[in-house]
Amino acid sequence: MQEPKDTLAQNLRREERLPLDGDVTITISAQDIVGPGRNVSAQGVYFTTAGAVRVNVQVPGNPVAMAGELVRVESMGDGRLGIAVRFVAVEPSKP
Repeated sequence: MQEPKDTLAQNLRREERLPLDGDVTITISAQDIVGPGRNVSAQGVYFTTAGAVRVNVQVPGNPVAMAGELVRVESMGDGRLGIAVRFVAVEPSKP
């Protein structure tokens, strides 16, 4: 018997996922995102980039915004988007 797809994906994850109740807010840092174009149409453009898209993330229950980078955006239908952000460690500033 095969494992359900969701269970298999959970087994491959590096970190445990915990339920989250409340709104998450991301703020995208002002930056240029440049990369080679793949295709274009009257409705939009698709391109790739090697650079990270830096964001700040405010998560319910944590009073401090955390630094992160956008790792995935996917259409969920009905105009909704699924957005994945990886937290990144901020290096302390050097005096």
